[in-house]
Amino acid sequence: MLHLPKPSNLPRFPKKLLLAPAAFFLLCALHIYQTNRNFETFTETMFLEEIQSNTLNLHYTLENPSAYGITDYPITLGSAKPEVLEASAQTLEQDYQTLQTFSYRALTGENQLTYDILNVYLENQLQESQYLLYAEPLGATIGTQAQLPILLAEYAFYEKSDVIRYLKLLQQMDVYYATLLDYEKAKSAAGLFMSDKNLDAILTQCRSFIETPDKNVLITIFPEKVNAVADLTAQEKELLISKNRQIVQEHVIPAYELLITGLESLRGTGTTENGLCYLPQGKEYYACLVRDATGCQVSVSTIQNRIQEQIFADYEALRTLITENPQVLEELRAVSAASPQDPAAILNDLQAKMAADFPQAPNVSCQIKYVDASLEEYLSPAFYLTPPIDNLTDNVIYINQASGYTSAQLYTTLAHEGYPGHLYQTVYSGSFESNPVRNLLNFSGYVEGWATYVEMMSWEYTGLSAELAEAYRLNRSISLGFSSLIDIAVHYKGYTREKVVEYLTSFGYNASSASALFDAVIESPANYLKYYVGALSFQDLQTAVKEKEGEQFSLREFHAKVLEIGPAPFSVLAKYLL
Repeated sequence: MLHLPKPSNLPRFPKKLLLAPAAFFLLCALHIYQTNRNFETFTETMFLEEIQSNTLNLHYTLENPSAYGITDYPITLGSAKPEVLEASAQTLEQDYQTLQTFSYRALTGENQLTYDILNVYLENQLQESQYLLYAEPLGATIGTQAQLPILLAEYAFYEKSDVIRYLKLLQQMDVYYATLLDYEKAKSAAGLFMSDKNLDAILTQCRSFIETPDKNVLITIFPEKVNAVADLTAQEKELLISKNRQIVQEHVIPAYELLITGLESLRGTGTTENGLCYLPQGKEYYACLVRDATGCQVSVSTIQNRIQEQIFADYEALRTLITENPQVLEELRAVSAASPQDPAAILNDLQAKMAADFPQAPNVSCQIKYVDASLEEYLSPAFYLTPPIDNLTDNVIYINQASGYTSAQLYTTLAHEGYPGHLYQTVYSGSFESNPVRNLLNFSGYVEGWATYVEMMSWEYTGLSAELAEAYRLNRSISLGFSSLIDIAVHYKGYTREKVVEYLTSFGYNASSASALFDAVIESPANYLKYYVGALSFQDLQTAVKEKEGEQFSLREFHAKVLEIGPAPFSVLAKYLL
């Protein structure tokens, strides 16, 4: 036991010195308070400046900008001009240097978390900014010109002013697409332009989108949306519908025509049809891209080894399962899942079945929509549109009917996009107060990794037999694993189309599927990795936490902690969970 001296035995100090400890602690408290206030001012400034630089991002992030002090801002889609991107990189450098000036120990726990996340994010972005012209904003499936129509179609009209801003934004389409061409011309001049095969796919998508101008989705969807706006008169609605049609015909359709003509003029200037490693410094750029996409601060070789390890483990597990249950092989060919087939019913079923493994999320709505026929051929099989951070109530999931889902595939796809995937993660994480600047940071390894991780779990919920559900899960994991491995092989190891076909056909793939996979990874380097490596990272994190906590481990509590932290690099998640 610690024995303290009696008050009468304490040493006597002059009265002036007796004030020193109190003054010291007061100064410390003031320092801590001021440091945190300065940090929050710094991040708030970052948020406000960035969010106002793109009206579409602003609208999708905030339903009520005025609550954040945003009342007067330019209507713009931003710019892809190389000089503008260079200026953005300089701003990143300034922000990073400012971040380093804060005393980490003086920050509150919440601010330390934001600091840790920002620090990794800015480091990754600065590394990538060294390779300014290596990124490719265009692509037949997930390129800007393919995704933008959906974002515009889903632009919410809360009141009359939103409609006015939207129409002004549409008028910027040709201006913005001109900056995309400026960027592509700079890529061409630097010997970094896309292959003619990729070019053809993008041009086909663009032509498909404007094939029937009078029936363009941005014209056909507008009347229903504008008619739902309460503070518009019937006459105003009629005028706005006419105005929208005019703007689509005078600015949107010409924007795609401009892009088609401009890209066609660059045909033949691409230097390779192969992966990034065939470009000068392409291998170094790919390594940066992988770190950013996966949220893993490790080497490409380390990631490759982890993928191979999982493929071998899954393959052996599948082989054993089929050996012990030979009927599974036939069931895999002919199964019809016992799960619901209506999307709304599937989401309800998923919410009920996930309850034991995941914490309850706030009650929100979800509307199922279907991709417009003009976009079906090129868009993803399904996707979730995130709601504004200040109103998480209304959510939308798009389904691409051209994908031809089986009932089991639709079930697990809605697990990925809805519960316990993107929708659930967004709403649950968003229910905890966090620094607004974090909503500007893209951690696709966490976001897509989480959705893939829970998608794998959802096979247990489908109503299939345990053996068949596990066979499907293993098969899906192996397929994603091979796709991720090919991504690395093409962009980091130099595999050509012929080499990819040769490699994959040795594992039972047909040549056509192997060639299509090559095209997919050429279009979107590291895209598969954010899904698969992200999922493996959650799996590995769960294993590590389970080993640490032993019998005290709770899967539900693990998921709660991961979601409370929210999107972040995996190194940061590990720091706060282990």
